[in-house]
Amino acid sequence: MLPLLLVVGGAVGVLAIVRRRRAERGKPVAHMDRLTALPRYRAAFARYRAWTALGLVLLVLAGIGTAFVAARPAAVNANQNDDYKRDILLCLDVSGSMVDVDAEILGVFQQIATGLDGERIGMRIFDASSVMAFPLTSDYDYIIEQLGRYQRALEGSLGPDEQFNYAAGTSNGNGASLVGDGLASCALDFASTDDTDRPRSIILATDNMVNGQQIFSLEQAGQLAIDNDVRVYAINPFDFGGDPVSAQLQNVAETTGGAYFALDFADTVSSIVERVNAIEAGYIETPPEVQIVDRPGPLLPILMMLVVGICIVAWRVRL
Repeated sequence: MLPLLLVVGGAVGVLAIVRRRRAERGKPVAHMDRLTALPRYRAAFARYRAWTALGLVLLVLAGIGTAFVAARPAAVNANQNDDYKRDILLCLDVSGSMVDVDAEILGVFQQIATGLDGERIGMRIFDASSVMAFPLTSDYDYIIEQLGRYQRALEGSLGPDEQFNYAAGTSNGNGASLVGDGLASCALDFASTDDTDRPRSIILATDNMVNGQQIFSLEQAGQLAIDNDVRVYAINPFDFGGDPVSAQLQNVAETTGGAYFALDFADTVSSIVERVNAIEAGYIETPPEVQIVDRPGPLLPILMMLVVGICIVAWRVRL
């Protein structure tokens, strides 16, 4: 826009100089006062002066507008990115007392997986020993397929052509519901991941009814989670209110920065998972994306109209 105005202004100036030089080279005429006294001459001269004044006003306005545009009026936009990419590991106790709860959790996460974008989900199951059901991945078709297969196996509703033992590999040890070892395995799954900036969480479903000798105590497993920046969200379907086993599980989960949920008639698995997601969202603080955007507003179209007006005036007065 500025170069265009400079071109127009330069053209007007050049034409004015050429016209002036032509006038200086003209021949003197006698009795010009009689010509200038004619009404038609006076009217034509008045129109000329009006057009010239209009041209000067347009040039001044165009100069002011050009100065504003050259200053690049801008606006600062701070866009908060609502997307967050986290890692979620389902850590499920598959001992006999937890089968129904595990199946319900898997059903809820199948629904959640259909709306995810960039988040990774993995699953590890444990009893006397732990097994990686599937590693952290963002392949949601695969996630839904695996969750569905494990859910059907836990519910006992596998199809006639499906041969699958969900508990395979979880009995290679002495005891049952070795929660400390199971949580430690889940926490260590994050030790090999390079994306340390991704929020990490474990959904631990267990009644914490340990039967056997553990390698890791529950407190030691919780410390491993803390060391790997993992928050633990524990779901216990057998919280009898104030019993030491439930209190221990609650203390470990909350120490990691996570939370503890007692599953009862007032809470469903889906509502607990929603609360977990709400808590996780509070931990994720993505900085706003600051953008500086030129905002000339209506100045550009106004300048275009002024340029057109200057051209019309220049043609009209025939400089």
